[in-house]
Amino acid sequence: MGKRIGRVLSYMGRSKGMIFLSFILAAAYSALAMLIPYYAGKAIDLIDKDVADNIPHIFKSIILIASIVAGGALSQLIMLWINNRISYDLITNLKNAAYGKIRRLPISYIDRSEQGLIQSLVINDCETVGDGMILFLNQFFSGIVSIGVTLVIMLMLNWKIALYVLLFTPVSFIVAYLISSRSYKSFKSASEIRSSQTSYIGESCSRFREGKIYNIRNKTVESFDDINEAYRKTSSKATFLSSITNPSTRFVNALIYAGVALIGALSVISGNMTVGIMSSLLMYANQFMKPFNDLSSVFTELSDSFACLDRLFAFIDEKEIVPERENAPVAIADKDNIRIEFRDVTFSYVKGTPVLKNVSFVIEPGQSAAIVGPTGGGKSTVINLLLRYYDVDSGDILINGKSIYEIPRMELRRMIGLVAQDNWFKFGTVRENIKYGNPLLGDDAVREAAGKTGADSFIDNLPSRYEEEIGGDREDISEGQKQLLSITRIMAYDPSVIILDEATSSVDILTEVRIQKAVKELLAGRTGIIIAHRLSTIVDCDKIIVIDKGQISEIGSHSELIKSGGFYSRLYEAYGGLGVE
Repeated sequence: MGKRIGRVLSYMGRSKGMIFLSFILAAAYSALAMLIPYYAGKAIDLIDKDVADNIPHIFKSIILIASIVAGGALSQLIMLWINNRISYDLITNLKNAAYGKIRRLPISYIDRSEQGLIQSLVINDCETVGDGMILFLNQFFSGIVSIGVTLVIMLMLNWKIALYVLLFTPVSFIVAYLISSRSYKSFKSASEIRSSQTSYIGESCSRFREGKIYNIRNKTVESFDDINEAYRKTSSKATFLSSITNPSTRFVNALIYAGVALIGALSVISGNMTVGIMSSLLMYANQFMKPFNDLSSVFTELSDSFACLDRLFAFIDEKEIVPERENAPVAIADKDNIRIEFRDVTFSYVKGTPVLKNVSFVIEPGQSAAIVGPTGGGKSTVINLLLRYYDVDSGDILINGKSIYEIPRMELRRMIGLVAQDNWFKFGTVRENIKYGNPLLGDDAVREAAGKTGADSFIDNLPSRYEEEIGGDREDISEGQKQLLSITRIMAYDPSVIILDEATSSVDILTEVRIQKAVKELLAGRTGIIIAHRLSTIVDCDKIIVIDKGQISEIGSHSELIKSGGFYSRLYEAYGGLGVE
């Protein structure tokens, strides 16, 4: 618990100093509130005597009580404003930390995690922690001060009754603790199920068309109902446990209050206590127990916040991407002539199951090299390793003779442009998406890049042309048009190395010819890597690298590989030069 609180404090930033001010205001509010029963009892004793003579004193007591109420209300108002500020600063810092963590996580973590789970962490869990912080600050400090001040005054008024109340108070707290400890586990489970629910809804929306095609509506609804029912049961249990805390503690408190009333009444009858003091003690007994009720409620409600906080900290503590090597990073001098070498590279996604085994090849500056092979052979893995999405198990990858692990990731990826098979665009204009990797690019250069790829042919037909708002899921723009935009974006990025991963898989033959012409111009003088199943797109490459079962089986030009009669030749003959997956 202590470590958890200390860590929460570390995320409060500038608001950390405001906690002390919140405590002072909470103390002032509670202390003032605790004076009201004392002066109310004094006023009752004045009424009990000669009322006519004591009317001025009674009015003074009323004015004093009103002033105390006003002062307490002002202190509480300022305290609530400060507590809200502290809470929202904490939410902001936690969200920044969680979102920043995403950028430092290895690709392997993102690949094996559901996007909805991460989204729920950054949004829902942070908000739940913030709500818990507000509740804690509003109730905890003021409750502690109320207990202390009330106990002191009760001891001054009647120490026997004060000890009686103090003796039975732990019973209320123990009951609350036993219930809240069980509710924490339920809230934690509910939080995990809620994240799964968020992920499932996101997946259902993003794959809506596939659901329609395969007619799995009923199955999808049933799966969601199962998740929803699991959340209902777990959440209901957590809510029930949290809701019975207050009634349970109030029952114990009612018994204590009844005892105070009985002892006080007997003392008044025997003449050992005035009616006013008895009234004050009854109010103090009730107020003394109220903070315990509130604190019990706080701890129960905080169970959900603690569960979310633990999940957040577990996420923030995830192992980050391997840092740059300790030796000084090496900059690549001649970025216009890039030589790529894979030197005896072995890699496995799952330990003990290598995807690449002792792979070695060289792509000289300005060469275009195609990587072909059966599905699962390791083609895309080559790209993942080159871009340092993953690190090799053994061997090395060199750029102009320098290990890529000695080159800063930012510089390495600035040299390489990738057109993937799956297109993604941010929500923004066509112009903004083309300039995505090069924000300072001028409008003329944007139109020039679109003209080279032929993307301008459909951009000019959009209602707002280059100012048209698009997103990755916009359905009125075809996959082929999106592919053209992706290639246009790479042209605008102007990298030293071009990687095309099935870049023409979603376009028609006419568009493919247009793209191939643009790609040929783009690759002129640059090092290029092309992954393709349609062999017609790679016959003009300078070098073709055939990967089969994680190993290099052939390397050569198209004509050389055809003459050799190996895997590539058989594939080419079988599919008439078209190639399939």
